[in-house]
Amino acid sequence: MGAEIQLAAFQIKNGLYCPICIVFGVLIVLLFLLNFDKSKKILIAVCLIIGLALFSLSFEGAITPLYAQEMPRANFIPSFGTGQIQVRLYTDYFCGPCSALEPKIEKVLTELVTKGTITITFIDTPIHKYSNLYATYFLFILNEKKTFNYALRVRAILFEAAKKKVTETEKLEDYLKKRNIGFEPFDVRPTFNLFNQYFREDKITATPTCVILDRGKKSFTGMENIQKALEGLLHRN
Repeated sequence: MGAEIQLAAFQIKNGLYCPICIVFGVLIVLLFLLNFDKSKKILIAVCLIIGLALFSLSFEGAITPLYAQEMPRANFIPSFGTGQIQVRLYTDYFCGPCSALEPKIEKVLTELVTKGTITITFIDTPIHKYSNLYATYFLFILNEKKTFNYALRVRAILFEAAKKKVTETEKLEDYLKKRNIGFEPFDVRPTFNLFNQYFREDKITATPTCVILDRGKKSFTGMENIQKALEGLLHRN
């Protein structure tokens, strides 16, 4: 119960809630109430306080998704374009709204990159269990061939694979090979380190999110808001 109080307080404080944690917490409270013994109130209170104190000392919560930390080296950045306006697009291949968003913004992104209006960086965000695998192979693919149109095609294929629940490395490689998508493995840890930095700087807590750095920083979440923000850049002088 002491630990559950700490976990509940962390979620309430940050305004982010984990359904699994909530269900588990409710079960713990129910078990506590069912087994409550009035004759041991003092012992229960002491144990609760000790549990809360010990858990507080060791608990480290984070609301920003991060890749495993490694020593910094040279970075491989999935960025395209030469424009002064920096755009960071945070998505997850297993995120339904992300899957629906990217096809809708392909045309506007292509126009903005072609005109030299923006420099866009695709930042795959580790929200789901297999996100890391897909993010790694996206980088492997770009390491073999890095062009903007090819990147868009590859992302569409990866979103398709995620929908089909291709979650094993061998099956994902086979899925890519059958679609004539090559890849060149390399050490992706430095790139993930940079992504971690961006996650913190841009305070990413959900996908899809689009951060635009143009005379300041603006962050947009949700398909409609992101579409409107990118379309608005087409009319910039």
